[in-house]
Amino acid sequence: MDYYCKRCFYSLVVLFIFFTSVFSQNSNQTDSSVINKTVSESGISLSAQVNTKQVPFNRTLELLIQLKWYGNLDRYQVHQFDNPILNNLEIIANSSANKVSNENGGNIALQEYSFTLQPKSLGMSYIEGVIIRYTDLDTDTEYSLTTNRIEVKVIDSLPEPGDKSWMLWLLLFVVLAGACIVVFRRLQQRKEEQIRRAREEAEKAIPLEEKYLIELKERVDLQDPNLDIGVSFSTLSRFLRHFLQEKFNVPAEVNTTEDVVSELTKQQIEDRFIDEIKDILTTSDIIKFSGSHAEKTELVRIYGLIESNLHKSLRGEVVIKNNEQNDSKNID
Repeated sequence: MDYYCKRCFYSLVVLFIFFTSVFSQNSNQTDSSVINKTVSESGISLSAQVNTKQVPFNRTLELLIQLKWYGNLDRYQVHQFDNPILNNLEIIANSSANKVSNENGGNIALQEYSFTLQPKSLGMSYIEGVIIRYTDLDTDTEYSLTTNRIEVKVIDSLPEPGDKSWMLWLLLFVVLAGACIVVFRRLQQRKEEQIRRAREEAEKAIPLEEKYLIELKERVDLQDPNLDIGVSFSTLSRFLRHFLQEKFNVPAEVNTTEDVVSELTKQQIEDRFIDEIKDILTTSDIIKFSGSHAEKTELVRIYGLIESNLHKSLRGEVVIKNNEQNDSKNID
């Protein structure tokens, strides 16, 4: 059972890591990075950037290539260039635009090339350097600019909008948590049951007489100054009858003293033990039914007889006559 509890714990840990990774993917999705920017001697600059360093497998990323210079838009002629060389990515859309703006009192010309890229598989992806050639029409001189390689990591897919699969994961999490609780409770119950059985076995290992000797001191405290003598005699009588019934299988709790003595005699238990049992029960019966005043000295005597016979039985000195006769025959 400990094995299954550990399995449940590890499953919960895995689910926790899964949810953490999903949230971290959502937070990383908006990262942007300007990867490269180069400036030629003619003053024109080339830059390339992607809108995220990490892209989920079921999402796209944008690659933006920009040529920028100060002056007239028609000063430079940009030669046609090939699409970027891609590794683990593919182009699914592209566009271009020319813009002119004003900055610090001067014109700024901007040519933009935008590419929408789709991942092919999980892992690292690369956008190789893009080479752009252009001619300065004022000087009739040709130049070239190159971007550096761009790295993008493709990570696990994100849930689609409206996707309810997260509810299944949540349900699984709840089920596993419930299973762990059930297993833990069953382990506790099993452990408690083992402790209870061990305690019962330990009690069974204690001799019957030892248990009764302990109980005897609990039932009647001879040192108690408020001890009721009459009640104590009745308590000792019931106590002894219960012991005889458990030890010798004699229905002593419901039979009269004569019947108890008769049953013990039939089992051929030694006479001295039977005589002392008869003495204890008869004395208790007389005090109980006659209502006569009982002396504490008599109670002490009866208490001592019971205690003495319990010790004898514990030592195996209450011998059945048949056993004695059989032993003597075996010796002969």
